[in-house]
Amino acid sequence: MPLALAASGRFVKAGLLLAAAGVAALVLISCGFEQGPAGRVVDKDRNYYPSTKTWTYKLTVRTKDGGEHRFRVGQGDYNDCYRGSKYPTCTNR
Repeated sequence: MPLALAASGRFVKAGLLLAAAGVAALVLISCGFEQGPAGRVVDKDRNYYPSTKTWTYKLTVRTKDGGEHRFRVGQGDYNDCYRGSKYPTCTNR
């Protein structure tokens, strides 16, 4: 096999791997958490796990019937929703 064809084949394989990695990253980014119930944000919590170098973000909302619900959210929703703000309206900033 000529050297030029072998090199171009490697570039094609590398390009395909890079494209597959990009698609996988987009899928992971677009995968969010289930939306919690509508209500007022009454508490926020975040935890750092050094072994995996990851954060988890949680909001607690009080619904109209007075119940409190705690659920996991992404970093963007955590940053956009302040205590006292209406959830899920605060996620649309």
